[in-house]
Amino acid sequence: MINLLLMLACSTEVGLMGYVDKKQDTFQPEPSPEASAEPSQEPSSEPSIEGISGYINYYLRQVACPACVGESQELLVEFKTKFYEPTSDLHTEWIPEIGTCTNQLLITVPSTNPIDIGPEVTVSGPVHSFVATRSSIGEHYAYLYETQYDRNAIHTASLSAYDEPFSFTSIEGFDFIEPYNMFYVDPSYAFDAAILRSGMTFTWAPYGSSGAFMVTIAAYNQQGTQLLGYAACVGPDQGYLTFPGAYLSVFPAGSLAVIHLARHKVTMVPYVPLNSHIETHMEWEVVGTGYLQ
Repeated sequence: MINLLLMLACSTEVGLMGYVDKKQDTFQPEPSPEASAEPSQEPSSEPSIEGISGYINYYLRQVACPACVGESQELLVEFKTKFYEPTSDLHTEWIPEIGTCTNQLLITVPSTNPIDIGPEVTVSGPVHSFVATRSSIGEHYAYLYETQYDRNAIHTASLSAYDEPFSFTSIEGFDFIEPYNMFYVDPSYAFDAAILRSGMTFTWAPYGSSGAFMVTIAAYNQQGTQLLGYAACVGPDQGYLTFPGAYLSVFPAGSLAVIHLARHKVTMVPYVPLNSHIETHMEWEVVGTGYLQ
């Protein structure tokens, strides 16, 4: 049985992704220049927005054949937060640059000092609202149903300890992704899609968001018991992505493949009460199966 290798798992298990805790990089503002001998102007009343003090991840994952990859459910929708002392590190630095591929995908998680923003984060969309409750200092979590996810919608998030909310915009999923037979749900028909070792083009719709589209392919032996390796490519959300053969031809023909296809959108939102930014990460992922031909 193949174990599903999740894109943003919280554990540090050995598998598709490696994880590194980066050393704490507490943001320090640059020293101000020495005072001029000339009369100074009145200081600005505008607050200084520096560094990053928060991260939210709104994540939807759909697995076509849960039984094929050792998962118990088809859909997962979750909302997670972290709030901490200002840093210059991003939680999404692990996402490769658009137009690049890698076979050494390494998720880096910044080491941060948490801050307490209260017991709850209340999120309100145009149709649905929900509350993420504190799981530890500075961290909150909410498990949602897919029907609660308001697509392409402005949401406001309110922190218990502060009066001022901040906003983010959710993303949408897909009407189709080709090849369609990656998403057979019955284990007896799964692993039917031929992923060409000479190079493979994936297509999807809708497209055209300002985010990135990432395809990660994990190759296994024909029994599904051994991970042979993986590769990932990132492109613009333009409706197609071609995976170069140089990253797939290293695996034997007939290898089983688990294909992760994900839309990412990362936005920096100024938040005056913390005099810093909040990194918002919208992520919509589908997981299919195939074989290398």
